[in-house]
Amino acid sequence: MPKLTRAKATTSRPQFLLPVLPLALLVACGDTGDGSASGAAGTLDGPDVIVNAVTEEVFTAGSVVGDGWDTFGRVGSVHFDAQAKLHIFDSQADHILVVGPDGSLIRTVGGQGEGPGELDSATRPIVARDGSYTVMGSSRIDLFGPSGDFVRRIPQDPMTAGIVIASMALPDGRLVTSRILRFDDFGQPEEGGRPIYLFPPLDGAEVELLYTAWELPEEPADETTVSGSVESGMTMSAGRALEPRLDFNVLTDGRLALIDSIGYRVKLIGPDGSVTGTIERPIAPLPVDEAIKEAARERFREQRTDFLARVRDMAVQIEREGAEGLTFAAEVPVLWGLKVDWENRIWLERGGPTGADGGPTDIVTPDGDYVGTLAPDGLRTPSAFGPDGLMAYIESDELDVQTVRVVRLLALEPQG
Repeated sequence: MPKLTRAKATTSRPQFLLPVLPLALLVACGDTGDGSASGAAGTLDGPDVIVNAVTEEVFTAGSVVGDGWDTFGRVGSVHFDAQAKLHIFDSQADHILVVGPDGSLIRTVGGQGEGPGELDSATRPIVARDGSYTVMGSSRIDLFGPSGDFVRRIPQDPMTAGIVIASMALPDGRLVTSRILRFDDFGQPEEGGRPIYLFPPLDGAEVELLYTAWELPEEPADETTVSGSVESGMTMSAGRALEPRLDFNVLTDGRLALIDSIGYRVKLIGPDGSVTGTIERPIAPLPVDEAIKEAARERFREQRTDFLARVRDMAVQIEREGAEGLTFAAEVPVLWGLKVDWENRIWLERGGPTGADGGPTDIVTPDGDYVGTLAPDGLRTPSAFGPDGLMAYIESDELDVQTVRVVRLLALEPQG
């Protein structure tokens, strides 16, 4: 019998719509206060309404022994298609494992190599709802059909067009990205900001600037930003901590739900780049104090250690300034991350008390309806959403052995 859990992060069953309890009941049973909210409970202007998630375990893939198909090298990403099949991208093995709703292996797509149907240093697959793939690489894009059959290879010249690093696509197939590694300034906006591009994965197609997201003004240039020489190595600036996040996801109608603000604000961006609406809550950002600064420095020290370990074998050694060199924004951004589930609801992760992730998660709709808030110790936003309430989590144990755990979200219940 499937295991049911509450407020934790899952059997296949007929399709269903996730029960959403009436807000009047939620308000009566589970509202908590937010100091800056003054509206009616159960609305975006009101206090948090805490809901618990009821889930069931579906399956877990990942072997410790090392002799099974699910012995992963490095899980780069996971994706569901409309048939509830899970696509696990192993970036170390350069292949995609297609797993059925019962947790069994259906097929393997790709594999290391240069030939048709093989992958080489792929960065990420984009999986369409029909199960077809657009696999991004540094010098090519490979297209596969829903059955894993190789369709086409599109060469890319990184010296002229740059390297497109995309992780999602609009319903019409155009890729969406905020990361194009360029060797010149082609395509950059004339003024400051963070560009978001649309990229048709076709021969000769040009990248289109969709929208320029907001960013804090730049700090004065410093000689430690990049210094040194090829012989002596380079030193990178520690940079500025607690800057507003840039995160976005695609809605079913082709719009982007986007966060780029210090405050609680989600912008809805149309396919023509216009802002078609905003979703806001009266939750104020935290002022940065010494405790928040020291927590940020400690996180930076851990990240710096990982960074230096990754570049230690490079011909040109890159050093990074220590945590004492960090500068800080004046406020901690309210929103930390954003994802859209298969019911077109927006999951918004709020920051924790030290300025990192780990805060509560709000669930809202593009129309501005407030579904509820998951507590910080409740269900977390998954690595991938799927149909019928499916959610996949990439997890690692103390030995860094990875597994992929799949759960099904059955209901959201009022706390208490």
